[in-house]
Amino acid sequence: MKQALPFFFLLFIMAGCQREHPAIVDPYRPHRAMQDYFDKKYLLYRLPADYYNNQSLGHSFTGSGNSTDIKFLPLGYEDSLHLQYSHVYSKDCVYHTADSVWKFAEVCFPNTCLTKDKVYAKVTLTNTTSQVKTYYLRLFYQNTTYWYPTDSSIDFVSQNYLDNYYGASEIVEATVPAGKSSVVYVPYSIGMNPKHEYDLNPSQDPARTGNYEFILLTQSTRDNLLMDQNLDLKKVNPFAEVKRDEIQNGGRKYFNQIDYVAPSHFKFVFLDEYFDGVNDLTPNHIYAPKDSSEKKLCDTCSGWYRGVISENWNCNDYFTGYISKAPFVKADYGNRKENFLIDKNGITLTCPKSERGNYKKTWGEFIFGPAFKYGHLTVRAKFDEMLNKESTPNGIVHNLWLYQRNYDKVDTTNPYHSLVDANGSQPFEIDFEVWSSTLYNEGTVWNRNALINYSIVDYMRDANVKLKPGEEKPFGNFKIERYNKRQASVIGQEMGDLFFRDWHTYELYWYPDHVRFLLDGVETADITKDAAKIPDKYLYLWIGCPIYQDGTWYAQSGVPFLKRDKKSVIDYIRIE
Repeated sequence: MKQALPFFFLLFIMAGCQREHPAIVDPYRPHRAMQDYFDKKYLLYRLPADYYNNQSLGHSFTGSGNSTDIKFLPLGYEDSLHLQYSHVYSKDCVYHTADSVWKFAEVCFPNTCLTKDKVYAKVTLTNTTSQVKTYYLRLFYQNTTYWYPTDSSIDFVSQNYLDNYYGASEIVEATVPAGKSSVVYVPYSIGMNPKHEYDLNPSQDPARTGNYEFILLTQSTRDNLLMDQNLDLKKVNPFAEVKRDEIQNGGRKYFNQIDYVAPSHFKFVFLDEYFDGVNDLTPNHIYAPKDSSEKKLCDTCSGWYRGVISENWNCNDYFTGYISKAPFVKADYGNRKENFLIDKNGITLTCPKSERGNYKKTWGEFIFGPAFKYGHLTVRAKFDEMLNKESTPNGIVHNLWLYQRNYDKVDTTNPYHSLVDANGSQPFEIDFEVWSSTLYNEGTVWNRNALINYSIVDYMRDANVKLKPGEEKPFGNFKIERYNKRQASVIGQEMGDLFFRDWHTYELYWYPDHVRFLLDGVETADITKDAAKIPDKYLYLWIGCPIYQDGTWYAQSGVPFLKRDKKSVIDYIRIE
């Protein structure tokens, strides 16, 4: 979050720096586990038979189907198989290529840019009667990993299930002779914008990560809601309608005429990045380096800084010693594209060193272009050490954010509508932020520890959340604070400078009703809808190691320039 934290817990942000700079290569970096496709056309992997043994997947229905004369294979393969699709990002699959706009990759299954085809559900119809029969078939799919349940706990009043990710095929008509069987193929895609909510903006509503369930509705008439060719999926969730029929109508309209395949059959992975050449790594495609100068709420806005290049200074040097007496010099400031490098080792973000006559306060940042809504994000990174030789913060920050792509208009009916950013907007964020600690009110300005701030930036969009501005309360296993009124935060345990000598794995699980944070596999925060408004907009991944941010506005112009390059490396990213 770019805003300053309160004075009594003012934090001095930082990002990577280490005393020596050998090549930053992770000997334990993840490698692609599945090399060979089970299905090369549709890029499907086959998961192990025991893959879901310890996972609880969401199901709308139980059993495998209600029809004895129909065999339904939504991917064309036996539904007992566990199949996974990991989206491939190609230079052939991108919207908007001008430098002045965001880059959007088409994210769907199958990848129409590469496959140039739909997927075909295979349906075997058996007519056991003595007369010719005509069938009408329609397939529906729904993500059950990040959803509002459409099982027996469904809430028909709130209709939250309309926020689920689901879609439908066209209607296929098939005629089967008496006493015969026929194979029918139903084309469909789990694709961009299935409900046609964002037809003018292709960045919105890519296929959602996670597991999918399928139903096939087979009827002898098209005279009903779900067989309407003009079915409005913005207003109707087919799985909710089938569940309603099961509960309220004994299944006479839909439920007794469906075949169901549970979500263990198909999993969609949004990004699986090992920097091994599978995805297009061209800068400014899906990984876009940022290039700008942002100086808000800062003491650096004049562009003048103390002309000291050092990594061996302490607090006394800063406040009363030679640093405080040094003359000011002009320096370049901001995030610069030349501080971004992507290659087989991953993404390297640099805070470059300064030399006499060539002073720099610049850094590297990038965004992952395609936005998504809900998912499990994993980032493995080595952020460069944050302290100088005297264990004093060097002014660098580590940010790992999910950030809202398209801002909402501020709701002026909300009593907290005055909580806005410097632009008067209210963008959602889900953040890992690595800061150096500052106990300003206790006389300790800097120490040799760091902490991670886990937060959701919601600007009190839900005025009814139980955590109000200025409060700190226990929620489950964690104390959550809202001293910065715009966000709900869990302040992580302090860590020594040795933390930055190792690689670490940062994870978050973003669900409709809560967000879990994990560090190296251990849950470190869980922020629920009771404490904050959980983001329900499309967010993109933003990782940066800036030299300066708002929380350090009172001090940054005096922090010495870096003597050596500081490099942070990301060697694995997954969104599933």
